Amino acid sequence: MTESNDASRLDKLAYELELAKQAEQQARDHRLAIEQELCTFVGVKDEGSYSTKGDYYKVTTVSGFTRTLDADKWQQVKSRIPETIAAKVVRTKLEIDTRQLKSLQGLDPAHYNIVAEAITTKPKKVSVKYERLEVQ
Repeated sequence: MTESNDASRLDKLAYELELAKQAEQQARDHRLAIEQELCTFVGVKDEGSYSTKGDYYKVTTVSGFTRTLDADKWQQVKSRIPETIAAKVVRTKLEIDTRQLKSLQGLDPAHYNIVAEAITTKPKKVSVKYERLEVQ
């Protein structure tokens, strides 16, 4: 296969991806507009769910809040409440520092292997990016 055919196939596939992403965005925008209309029609609570039934569908709106903790402020205020309450309201989440883990793998394979026993690794979905080139 020639280099020209490869470039032509690449351009065709990238163009198809571009069209698909545009259609996907239009479908997403349409879906969001319908969801907004349903929220207006059904109603929305400040926090929690609200349901309404029609003849063929039951529609439930669910709303809430995202809450984040200011760690520095928490350290200042947690001593003002009983420890049992503090332990129930705020929990510690263990997470991997991937940069440090990769560094450990290269610098200290023996300790990395021990740590790796406690880690499950799964492949991520491959992402494909495209960029339209300006014809000159």
